[in-house]
Amino acid sequence: MEEILKIKDITKVYGKQVVLDKVNLSLGEGEIIGLVGPNGAGKTTLMKIITGLIKKYNGDVFIKNENIKENIKHDTKQIGCVIETPGFYPDLTGYENLLFFSEISGLKDKNEINEIVKKLGIEDYVNKKVKKYSLGMKQRLGVAQAVLSYPPILILDEPTNGLDPAIVPELRKFIKYIAKEKHTAVFISSHILSEIELMCDKVAFIQEGKLVKIENLKEVKRDNTTIAFITSKIEELRNFFNERKIEYKILGEDKLQIVLNPKHLEDLVLNISKANIPLRSVYEVSESLEEKYLRTMGE
Repeated sequence: MEEILKIKDITKVYGKQVVLDKVNLSLGEGEIIGLVGPNGAGKTTLMKIITGLIKKYNGDVFIKNENIKENIKHDTKQIGCVIETPGFYPDLTGYENLLFFSEISGLKDKNEINEIVKKLGIEDYVNKKVKKYSLGMKQRLGVAQAVLSYPPILILDEPTNGLDPAIVPELRKFIKYIAKEKHTAVFISSHILSEIELMCDKVAFIQEGKLVKIENLKEVKRDNTTIAFITSKIEELRNFFNERKIEYKILGEDKLQIVLNPKHLEDLVLNISKANIPLRSVYEVSESLEEKYLRTMGE
C-alpha cells in the first residue's frame, strides 16, 4: 500500500497551551482512518494543519513524500476537505456550485459530477439554491465538492453533523466507495463511534493533543480470543473447567467466559456436550469501539 500522507512530530502551541504534542501518523492509499477524542483534543487543529489552513506549526506533513512546507505552490487539488460548515455561494444552486468548484479542481468530465450527486443521494435538492439548504444538505454537498476529481486525500471533520440518521448509511457507503474504488485515502473525525467502527480500517485515539493509540479494526485475530458460554448448569460447567485447570470468569448466574485459541473451541464444545452440560449459547466476546475508547482514554 502506497503511503499518501505522513504526519511527523506535529506540534502546535497557542500561547502556553500545547494543542498538539508530537503527533505521528501515516495514511495509505485507499485507507480509511478515524480520529476520535474528546472536545478540545486537537482533532480539528490537526486537520487544518494537513489541509494548509494553519501554516505555523512544528513538525512536518508529507503528501506523497513531498513536504507541504517546502512546496509553496502546493497543489491543493491533492486534498479534498470538509472542515466545519462548508461554504458555498448561497444564490447559486448546489449543482451550479459544483460546476464552479469543478473548474477550480480541474475536473474535465462533467459526468463525474452527476455520478457523485447520484452516489451521495442529493439529486432531490441539488438544483435548489443553497441558501434554502439545511445543515445536513450543506454537509452532503460539501462532501460532493470535496471529492470532485477524486483527490488522493479526503479530510472529513464531523461529516455526519446535522445529518438525518437515515442518511448516514448513504454517506458511509459513499466514503467506502471512494476509498476502495477511487483509491482515495480518507481521514475522518466523528464523535459517533459506531459509525467510525463500521467505516474505518484503523482508528487513532487523541487526547490532550497526544496520539495515545492506533487501533487496527480490520486485524484478523490469530491468537487467543474471549469466548462466552451460557448454560442452565453453571456449577457443572465450572467444575468441568476446574478439572481441566481452565481459568474462567463468572459473568452472571448462567454465564461465564474463558480465553481460548479459537481452533480449540469445537473440541471443547464437543467435550462439554459429552459431559451432559447443555449450552444455550456460545459466542466470541468482541470489544466495541466505545469500550476501547473508554478503556484507552481511561488509561
